[in-house]
Amino acid sequence: MKNKIVYIGVHAVVFLSICLSSAHAVTLRTNQSKVRVIALPGEAQAGSIEVENPSEATLIVKVFTEDWKYTAVHDGSKDFLPAGTTGNSCAEWISFFPPEFILTPFSKQKVNYTVKTPKDLETGHYAVLFFQTSLGKPDLKEGVGMNVNIRIGTLFYVEPKGLTRRQAECNDFSVRTKPEDSSLQITFDLKNTGNIDIMSFANFNLIDKKGIVYARGLFNDTYTFPNESALLNASWKEPIPAGRYDLVITLDLGKALEDAGLGRGPVLVKEASVEIDARGSVVKVSPLQ
Repeated sequence: MKNKIVYIGVHAVVFLSICLSSAHAVTLRTNQSKVRVIALPGEAQAGSIEVENPSEATLIVKVFTEDWKYTAVHDGSKDFLPAGTTGNSCAEWISFFPPEFILTPFSKQKVNYTVKTPKDLETGHYAVLFFQTSLGKPDLKEGVGMNVNIRIGTLFYVEPKGLTRRQAECNDFSVRTKPEDSSLQITFDLKNTGNIDIMSFANFNLIDKKGIVYARGLFNDTYTFPNESALLNASWKEPIPAGRYDLVITLDLGKALEDAGLGRGPVLVKEASVEIDARGSVVKVSPLQ
């Protein structure tokens, strides 16, 4: 028999509906997509996650931990691996109860968890708590059975209280004009040089000597763990008059904290001088300072 596992992206109200042969729609959802634990080394913190079955089916739900990491594109997409696989795993620090339960139609179940950090905690660690259920009976077709499992997860972020360093450096900075459409292209690599995950939010302003803004825009959001790098890029398609400009790039390195309601993080501001000729082409760019 073949097993098919479907992962639902972790969002606060994300759910997946699969219509079974009985025409009943089965759904599963949680009230938390992320748990960020800021703890002293050796400290234990507890909480709970509510799992809901808003469908007419009775579900058997199993609970287990796995590791996760960002994919190479660093756009927020993730790979999931067995617990204890990654070097920054905290899966073994998470205990939970119950490990399995039954959700009757339109019912909810509270799953309690405790995160116990080690005494040598110095950097960020990560794991996911999955809630998985099997949907319906195997559907036999031509002698092959298909058992469909579905799981929804809550991501765990654990960081050392008082020891967190959210910092980054910018490398391979480039400002150029694309020959095919004359648009302004700004790129650089953002390297996470701290000891914790960073979700970056960045924008740019191109300003002349009189303080007039001639171009502005947003870079793509990126997600990195310590020592990882991500490519940021932004563009401007409107014509820019010839002249010398100051390019100001502002990076918010604490977006993850803001999203979790834990205040603001560090902001990094970088500047460079850009010269544009009468054809609208970039002819000179200073290093990013």
